[in-house]
Amino acid sequence: MEGNSKPFNIDNTLELNRLELALESAGIGTWELDLHNLQFRWCRRAKKLFSFDGEDVVKLETLLELVDNDFRNAFKKTLLNAKSKESFSLEIKLYAADEDVWVLCRGMAHQHPTNGLPIILGTFVDISHEIKLRDEKLKTSKQSQLFKTIVEQAPMAIGLLKGPELIIELGNEKIFEMWGKTNAIAGVRLADALPEIQGQGFLELLADVYQTGKAHFGNSALVNLERNNRIEQAYFDFVYSPVRDNHGSVNGIMIMATEVTEQFNAIAKLEESELKFRTLIEQMPVGVSLFTGKDMIVELINQPMIEYWGKDSSVIGKPLHKALPELEGQPFLELLADIYENGNTFTSVDAPVDLVVNGVLDRYYFTYTYKPLFDETGKVYAIIDMSIDVTEQVLAKKALQESEARLKSVISSAPAAIGLFVGRELRVEMPNQSFIDIVGKGADIVGKPLSEVMPELHNQPFLQILDDVYTSGVTYQSYGTQVDIVQHGVMSHNFYDITYSPLLDSEGNVYAILDIAIEVTERVNVEKQIHESQLQLLSLFEQSPVGVAMIKKDDLVFTMANPFYCKLIGRNAEDILGKPLLDVLPEMEGQGFDELLKNVINTGIPYHSKEQAVEIAYEDVLQTIYVDLTYQPQRNMDGVIIGVLVVATDLTEQVRSRKRLQQTEVFLRGAIELAELGTYSIDVENGSVECSDRLKHWFGLPDQDQITDQMIYSAVSPDDLPALTEAISQALSPATNGFYDIEYRLNPEKVKTSRILHAQGKVLYDQKHKPVTIIGSVQDVTNQRITELSLEGQIQERTEQLEATNEELAAINEEYMATNEELSELNNLLKQSNVNLQQFAYVASHDLQEPLRKIQSFSTLLVDRYGPQLADGIDYLLRMQSAARRMSELIDDLLAFSRVTSPKNVYGRVSLTKIVSAVLNDLEIAIQESQTELYVTPLPDIQGDNTQLSQLFLNLISNAIKFRKPDVNPVISIESKLVHHYELGPSVRPTRTSNSYYQIDVKDNGVGFEQQYAERIFQLFQRLHGRSEYSGTGIGLAICERVVSNHGGAILAKSSPGEGATFSVFLPL
Repeated sequence: MEGNSKPFNIDNTLELNRLELALESAGIGTWELDLHNLQFRWCRRAKKLFSFDGEDVVKLETLLELVDNDFRNAFKKTLLNAKSKESFSLEIKLYAADEDVWVLCRGMAHQHPTNGLPIILGTFVDISHEIKLRDEKLKTSKQSQLFKTIVEQAPMAIGLLKGPELIIELGNEKIFEMWGKTNAIAGVRLADALPEIQGQGFLELLADVYQTGKAHFGNSALVNLERNNRIEQAYFDFVYSPVRDNHGSVNGIMIMATEVTEQFNAIAKLEESELKFRTLIEQMPVGVSLFTGKDMIVELINQPMIEYWGKDSSVIGKPLHKALPELEGQPFLELLADIYENGNTFTSVDAPVDLVVNGVLDRYYFTYTYKPLFDETGKVYAIIDMSIDVTEQVLAKKALQESEARLKSVISSAPAAIGLFVGRELRVEMPNQSFIDIVGKGADIVGKPLSEVMPELHNQPFLQILDDVYTSGVTYQSYGTQVDIVQHGVMSHNFYDITYSPLLDSEGNVYAILDIAIEVTERVNVEKQIHESQLQLLSLFEQSPVGVAMIKKDDLVFTMANPFYCKLIGRNAEDILGKPLLDVLPEMEGQGFDELLKNVINTGIPYHSKEQAVEIAYEDVLQTIYVDLTYQPQRNMDGVIIGVLVVATDLTEQVRSRKRLQQTEVFLRGAIELAELGTYSIDVENGSVECSDRLKHWFGLPDQDQITDQMIYSAVSPDDLPALTEAISQALSPATNGFYDIEYRLNPEKVKTSRILHAQGKVLYDQKHKPVTIIGSVQDVTNQRITELSLEGQIQERTEQLEATNEELAAINEEYMATNEELSELNNLLKQSNVNLQQFAYVASHDLQEPLRKIQSFSTLLVDRYGPQLADGIDYLLRMQSAARRMSELIDDLLAFSRVTSPKNVYGRVSLTKIVSAVLNDLEIAIQESQTELYVTPLPDIQGDNTQLSQLFLNLISNAIKFRKPDVNPVISIESKLVHHYELGPSVRPTRTSNSYYQIDVKDNGVGFEQQYAERIFQLFQRLHGRSEYSGTGIGLAICERVVSNHGGAILAKSSPGEGATFSVFLPL
C-alpha cells in the first residue's frame, strides 16, 4: 500500500513487495476498518476505484457518501454487524455521475494484534464489466424469450434453422402447418424433414445466406410440398434472414413466410415484392404509413390512413410536416425524429391529435405505434406508423365517465335510497342521503359490512337474499316488503320496494350489489285498506239479497251470477256460467229481454224496470215472478262496452201480497157496502180522522179533507159521549187487547135526524208498542132497534143474524188489519232491499269499474301528452296501469271464488279421470309451450260437483306448469290411492267424517317453497313470489281449498325449495 499507513503488517519486505505487485496486477484494493473509532484506511487502488483523491485514513461516513444511496444502508449494516472470523461478500454500486461503477467488497472481522480491538480487513474489486455482461445476458435471455413468444404468436409462418446443417430449432404453428408437418420435426435437418424440396433451389439459397450472411427475399415463389399425403404446388412470400451470434458470425437462419397461393392465382401479374407489400398494406383495416429519411418522407400510405388524415394520395412523396402542417407544435414530429435517432419503438394509446379534416381543425384520438426499420448496417432508414382511430371509443369513454359522474350526482340527490354493497362481506359504499336516513345510524357507515351497520337484519331474510344475489348474479326485487330497522335507537317497521342488482366486472363476476329502496309504507297501508274493501265487496256480493249477474257482449253469455240470482231463476251456477242467455232460459224467448240487453250494449243507456213480470220455468212449470230489473252497461278500462251488469230484486211475494190485499179490499168494500157499514181511521197522536162517505153523511160532516176526532165527538149524543170516550180510552190502555165495541146515539140537533150507531174499533201499535192508529167500522142500527121494540121475535132473529154478520165482519176486519200489518212489514223489507240494491249497484257499476277506467284513461293521456316531460315518471304511470289491470283480474278471481264459497249439493257421480282429461285439453297450448311431461294414473269416480272439481284440478295443474324451474321441462304426475281414516295424519282435517278417503296427489318438479308456508298458501291473496317472477292474484289455491271443503275433504301441500311440490287432495267415499 502507498502512504504512511498500511492495512497489512508484514515484516518481510520482499514478501510485502510481491503481495503489492500481485494486488496491483489483479486491480484489487485493500482496506481496514477500525470498529472502535470507525476510521477507514485504504490503499491507492481502493481510492482509485472510488474516484477518491483524499486521505488514506477517513471516517466511515466519508466512505459511505461515495456509495450509491440504494446500497449505502445495506453496506453500512454489513460492516457494523460483521462477526469475528466470518467472511462476507457484498456487491455495491458507487455514486458516479457519468457511468455505473460496481465494486465487489469482501471482508472478515479480526482483533487488532496489538490492542485487541475489533477491526475488519477486506478488499475491493471492480466488477463493473461483469455486472454489465450479466445484465446483457439477462436482457438477451428476456429478448430471446420475447422473440420466442413473438414467433409463436406471429400472424405469419416463422422458423429458425441452426448451424450449417440447417437443423430446425424452433417454429410456430403456422410454419409447421405450411410445411404440412407437425412440430415433431423440430431437431431434424431441414433436408430430412422436407425431402421433397431437394432440387427446388431452396436448400442452395439457405446455404448461400448462411455463407454470405446476406438475407434473401422471395416473392410468390413456387414450392412443391408434400401436404395432405400428396404433392401440392404452393406460392410463398418469404425471407431468409441470417441470425448472428454476439461476435457477428452467422449461426442460423430465420425463415419468415406467408403463403400467397390464393393471391398469386388471383393476381398473376403481381411480380414485385414492393407492390405486393403495398397491396397488403392497402388491405389492412388499420391506418399504415411509411416515413423514410430524416425528413420523414411519406413513402407509403394506405387508404384508411389517408382518410384519418383527411387528405388524398398527393401526400405521397412529401415530408410529413408539409403533408400535415397542423402537426407543428404537436409532439409527433419531435417524437419521430427521436425514434429515427435512437431506434426505439414507441406506442401510445388513446393519444389526442389535432387534424384538419375536410377543412376543419378538430381533435381526434388514435392508438398508434411508431416502429423503426433498420438497414443492413443497423441504422434506421424508415419508420412504420400503424394507427387505429379510437375517437369514438375515447369520446364514448369520456361520455361514460361523465355519465358516471352524473350518476353519482343523481344517486346523491335521488329520492330513493341507493347504496352499493361491495364484496362478499357487503361493505357499504356510495350511500346517498336517503339511504343514510333509512339506515338511521348516521353518516359513518361507509366501508363497513352491512351486517355490522345493521345487526338487526340477522333475524330477517335480507342478508341471505343478498348473499344469494352475489352467488347467482340474478337480480332480486320485492314490493311492499316490511323491513325492521333501528333508526336512531328506535325500532321502525316500515315497508319498502327493494331491488338488489348484481354488478359484474370485466370477467363477468359479481363484485358488488346495487341496492335501491323506496319507502312505500303509505302505499302499503292504502293497499291494505283496498284489500279490506275487496273482502267487504266479496262478502257483500255473496250475501247480497238481490240477484246479480254479468252477461258478456258476445252471444249474451253469462260470465258471473251470485247465489241469489241462481235461486231467482231456479238454476245452478254450473248450468249458467259460460252459456248464452236463451240456452240457460229458453222460456225467455219472445219476452223481449234479449232485445233489451242488445239495446243496452249498442246504446250504452241503462234499462230500469219496476215490478217487471218475467216468465220463468221452475222444474218445467212456467211461473210468473216480479222483479225490479236493472240492465247496466259494463265497460272495460278503455270505456268500451263489454257486457251488461244485471241486477234483479225479487218482488214476487210483495206484488202477490199487494194483489191479494187489493182483492181483499175489493171484497171488504163489497161486504161493507152490502152491510151498509161506515169505516174510519183515527190518528192517535194528532186526532185526525179518515172516514167513509157514509160515515160523513151520518155525522153531518162537510165534504172536506181535515176531519178531527172532536168533530166526530160533537155529533154524538151528550148522554152517550162519556161511554164512547171511556171505551176508546180503555182500548188505548196497555192492559187491554186494544178492541172496543159500543152503541151510541147521535145528537139530532147536530145531524138533523135520530140515529143509533154500533161502532167497533181496534188499536194498532208501532214497534215500541205505542198506540198509533185506531181503525174500525160503524153500522147504523137505528131500524133494528125500532123493529126490536115492535117485533121482539123478529128483533131476536134479526139480532142473531146481525151478530153473525158482525162476527163475519169482525173476522173480515181482523183479516184486513192483519193484511195491513203484513203489507207494512213487506213494504219495509222492500224499502230495505231497494237500499241494498242501490248500494250494491253503485259499488259494482261505479266504485269498481269507473275508477279503474279513469285510472287507465288518465294515465294513458299523461303518457301520450306529457311523456317527455315526465322522464322517469312514466315508469310510475305504467306501474299504475299495471296495478289497475291487476285489480280487474282480482275482481274476476274474486267472482270465481264466490262461486265456490258455499257448499253445493252433490248432483251425482262424476269421473275424476274424465275431469282431468278435460282440464288437460283446456291447457293443451300451455302444456305444449312449456314442454310439460304428464303422467296420470286412473282416477276414481266420486260423488261431487263437476264444475267445482274441474276448477280444482285446473288450478293445481296450471300452478304446476307456471311455477317451473328456468330451463327445466316441467314433469307432473297425478296419482290416487285409497286410505283409511286412521291413516290420515294430524294435519289432514276433512270437513266430513268418513271411514275411507281417496287421496289424489298432484306432484311437480318446480321451484317449490318453504314448508313453513304450506298452510298460508291456501289463504286468500297469499303469494310467495313477486309479481315480476310469476303472475297471479293469490286466490287460486284458496279456491282449491274451498272446493275440497265443499266436498267434505281436505287438501295439504308438501314442498322444499328447488325440489318441487306435492298437493294431496283427500275426498271422502
